[in-house]
Amino acid sequence: MSDMQTLIETLKANEEIARKLFDIEVSILSSDYSDDLFEKLIKLIKSSFNIPFAWLTLLKDSPIPDLSERFSNSYWLQQHLHHLESNQLSALESKGNQPLLSNSMEELSHLIPARYFGEVRSMAAVPLILDRVLVGAIMLGDNDAERYHPGLGTFHLEQLSVKASLCLSNVISRERLEYLATRDPLTGLLNRREMESHLQQELERCERYQASMSLLFIDCDRFKQINDQYGHDYGDAVLVHVAKGLNHLVRANDRVFRFAGDEFVVALANQSRYDARHVRQRVEAYFAANPLLMNRKLVPIRVTCGISAPSPEEATSVKELLREADHDLLRQKRLRDDRSDEAQGA
Repeated sequence: MSDMQTLIETLKANEEIARKLFDIEVSILSSDYSDDLFEKLIKLIKSSFNIPFAWLTLLKDSPIPDLSERFSNSYWLQQHLHHLESNQLSALESKGNQPLLSNSMEELSHLIPARYFGEVRSMAAVPLILDRVLVGAIMLGDNDAERYHPGLGTFHLEQLSVKASLCLSNVISRERLEYLATRDPLTGLLNRREMESHLQQELERCERYQASMSLLFIDCDRFKQINDQYGHDYGDAVLVHVAKGLNHLVRANDRVFRFAGDEFVVALANQSRYDARHVRQRVEAYFAANPLLMNRKLVPIRVTCGISAPSPEEATSVKELLREADHDLLRQKRLRDDRSDEAQGA
């Protein structure tokens, strides 16, 4: 083959690679969320370039820690996600968008998921950069030791790094805006607007399918006294402590919301009023046994829970559901005060 023919073939090959990268870019640009972006990206890279092994590596102390939480919703991504400490990707930190190529797998075995040990014989680590900080890498592996040898040109892989990083930046910005619009800034819980939307959907589901649900309306007792005695920093810490505790206590398909001030709402999917009573007992007992420890001070926490549960046969509204739970909350407080008075009288 003449030099001209070789040049023409090289140009054709490069044009084909560029076209495939463009198609991948167009596809991932339509992604609204990071989990969808990376699932599309890794699948397209594997199929477009006939790459047998591809996975996503994220740093554990990444500036976007909620990324891994979002990925937990995708079983496919969980199977293609590998976590590393920041020092384990140090070889990429000074490279910008320049990938790392290697066929010395013994030196870089920590970059390979256990299920690929012995199969990957050469590898490319394509950096993911967010706000000029390395957050992870797209990892490409092959059982051919020469496919990603260190002397290979990296122009197209650098282009992949730039495109993937830009798309990630766009998606993360969108996710952060959505997070801020739907979350309480202090506790990180879903806010009141999200609560109203979720409860309306749950009520419609219950009416349509004759299903059950229940609701806990939770109030932190003596919260003003905590602020007065310890200060507002302690009050904020109590609210965060309660939020974390509630998330720990409920099931994955339940939802915890910050309602207002020191009040919280828990929506219990497919749980009857009887079930909710057991949850109430567990919640109240948990916080009675788990005070807040802050600056070597133990701050006792007591919560009271009101319950409401719509009847599947009767239509109700979010407002009525909350009102019933609030009334039950006040009733529980009165009952507790009465029992306390009786004990003191005895």
